[in-house]
Amino acid sequence: MSLRELAENDESKEKKKHTLSPKQSRMIRMKGYRAERELVRKLRKAGFNSVRIPVSGPSSQPLPDLFATKKTRILAFEVKAPNADRVYFRKNQVSKLFEFLDMFEMYKNRIPVLAAKFPYKWVYRKVETVDNFVVLKDDGSNIIIK
Repeated sequence: MSLRELAENDESKEKKKHTLSPKQSRMIRMKGYRAERELVRKLRKAGFNSVRIPVSGPSSQPLPDLFATKKTRILAFEVKAPNADRVYFRKNQVSKLFEFLDMFEMYKNRIPVLAAKFPYKWVYRKVETVDNFVVLKDDGSNIIIK
């Protein structure tokens, strides 16, 4: 066996991915939907007008998971509900928040927010730049929803 064949065999072993069953996939989506609906309720209780934007699957449109308005503020949220102690927000997801908010020039304060719903705890991260982000369960929020 040549070195090339050995290298190709090692690479193919490393590239195996765990695939989810349809039931597991549906359970993960439902957990995310519940977190989004819970956040809408929290925002409304805090006096915001808030709505969830139901989009099934990845979209090329710049749509957040939900958005909220109050006086001169508009907030766009990307929401995740991880099972782990960390959650990753990809650059393209963050970029869509900024693109969405750019359409609303009439609002003085346009705020993109990453929201992570961990068991018994929400973490909100206001972002200033388009980049990849990791939010940890033990992180504190850098924005207060009120």
